[in-house]
Amino acid sequence: MEVSGWGLNDAFFVEKTELYWAEGGEKTLLLHHAVPEGAVIFVRLMAPENSFGSVPVAYQVESVQPMNSLGLCEMRLLRLHPRSRIDVGKEVASPSLDCSSKTYEPKESSSQPELEEVLYES
Repeated sequence: MEVSGWGLNDAFFVEKTELYWAEGGEKTLLLHHAVPEGAVIFVRLMAPENSFGSVPVAYQVESVQPMNSLGLCEMRLLRLHPRSRIDVGKEVASPSLDCSSKTYEPKESSSQPELEEVLYES
């Protein structure tokens, strides 16, 4: 597995490790990077034949054990699932163009042309 995220030092990391699944569905892994409880990390399956086709899966770090003598931290993970618009309600980070009532036009006093970014919802 390839694990990525931001460590305690606020630096982005990518590390290869093993993901362990217990009988009750509990997932744990060992990392050389210290990660705070509650952090979101991404786990991606490393397949030798097709490493570009694997999609990272988001997990939240539930608990972290102190670093062992080998310099590894054991952490328990909880899989995160995307929220639907119903769950979020009216608080949408990126509203669609239909919801946008603002029109952006360049300022007349601007000496350089401004670029306009338009995002489309698929």
